[in-house]
This record gives sequence, C-alpha cells and structure tokens, in this order.
Amino acid sequence: MKELRQFVEVAGRRSISLAARQLNISQSALSRAMQKLEDSYGAPLFIRTGGGVELSPSGTALYGHALKILPALDQAREDIEQLQGRSRASIRIGAGDLWGLAILPELIRQFAQSHPNVVLQLTIADEARRLEGLRNGTFDLVFGTLSTRYGAALDVTFEAMTRQGTLVYCDRQHPLATREAVTLEDLSEYRWISPGYDDAADPGPLGHQQRNLAVRADSVMSALLMLKGSDFLLSASSGFSTLFRGFGVIAIPMEDLGPGSHSGAIYAPRALDNRVVTEFLNLVRSSVLAVKS
Repeated sequence: MKELRQFVEVAGRRSISLAARQLNISQSALSRAMQKLEDSYGAPLFIRTGGGVELSPSGTALYGHALKILPALDQAREDIEQLQGRSRASIRIGAGDLWGLAILPELIRQFAQSHPNVVLQLTIADEARRLEGLRNGTFDLVFGTLSTRYGAALDVTFEAMTRQGTLVYCDRQHPLATREAVTLEDLSEYRWISPGYDDAADPGPLGHQQRNLAVRADSVMSALLMLKGSDFLLSASSGFSTLFRGFGVIAIPMEDLGPGSHSGAIYAPRALDNRVVTEFLNLVRSSVLAVKS
C-alpha cells in the first residue's frame, strides 16, 4: 500500500519532485517506487510532460479506485486498533485561514476536552489542497469556501454556516485609523500586504482597485504580523476582526465593499460514517448558528 499512497500524492500534485518533497523522500526513490508500481500493473500510469506528469488512462483508472481503497483501509486499521486499545479515534481537519485561525480553535479545544479518547489534527491549507485532501482521504472534514470550479468536480456536501464580508485593516497607530470615513482614493496612498490569495478576488470596488503591493505573505497570520506596527494595509475577511484586535490591528471605517461570501463545512458522504466526525460537525453547527442568532 505504500507505493499506492505515493502514487496518489504524485497524481494529486502532478509532479514527482513536489510529491517527493511532501513525502520527505528523494525524487529518485519516488521515481523508482512509481516504476515498480507501473511494472506490477504492466501499464504506464503517468505521461511525462514538460511541466511534470499527467495520469495515463491506466493511471486514471487506478487513481479512482485508490481514492476509495486507501481511506477505507485507514478506517479499518483505526477501528481495529481502537478495539484492541492500541489507538484513539482521530478527526483530520483541513481549513482555510478564517476557520483555522478564528473560528475552529475554541471549538477544537472544547471537543478535545470532552473527548479525551479522540485526537484532532488541524491543517491550514489553500482551497485546492483542502479539496484534494477530501478527494484522497487526507481530510475527514474541510472548512472554508467552495468555489464552483472545484465543487463541480467533487462528490461532496457543502453546508454554508457563515457569511463574512471583506474589511481593510491597519495598525491602530496608522494615519487612517482615526479617520471617521475613508475612501478608495485614501487607500491608494498606501502600500499593501497580500495574504497570499488573488487580490482581484476581493468583492466590490476593492477588487478592481490597483494597489501598490509591498509584501506577498504565504498566510494571513504572516501578513498580520508584518502589518502590526507598519503603515501598510491589508484586506481580509471581517471574521478576523476579533483576532486582529488582539494584535493591535483594526478595521478602517469606510464605504461598503460589497457582498461577502459564504463558508462552512465540506465533506464527502463517507465522512458521516465516523461517529466522532459527526459529533464534531454537530458541535460546529450548533456553535456557529448560536453566534449568528
């Protein structure tokens, strides 16, 4: 099964080098493993391209079955080990920055305290990686947004739980922090930190504004730490307001930036076969709905 898991990683990343880095093995060792797997099936599984690899027809067939086989084997092993008292139940969660930093931490803490025999694993990742994790069984639950470009290709359920707008944030000592009202023209005088996603994805007029970019960070938390004490600006979800205030970063009072976006839980049908996953999902549902009401 080791080679099959490695195969899924290569297929998901479409690159032997990127997969080797993720698996923490050498590229040559991974190439040999893939060759061994191809020999065992008597067919090429990948088509080499200039930018990496693509699945061959045989590889596509194997990939579809692997995505069903590996999670089932993992669940079987976990069930057997629990029956023998050798392991605890687990919930593997993939989340975007908003859920991973601002919404889930307190809920995970509550659940861990009330379920001492369950191990929760939280991974903050971008949308593509979160949904690939659902596809290959890396994650039991994912929290964040679901764009149409991914949702159409996956057999998943999306439960919209919250709707967040977009705000512009700055350090509390920033020149704009004390203004009663701020316009888009005011924002153009300052440089920006990007939290790593497409700036044009911001709603309303902000998404069409040309910005003088100073830093592109790889996460919202990195961007927040660089924003603190600076004259830079940052656009991010309104859901970060409480978290950011703890770092001395506040939202700028300004005109409406347009409609927000829905986010929530995303999961494959098989996830609800796991009792502890269902219990955690119920906790999230009840807690988020209580905050909204």
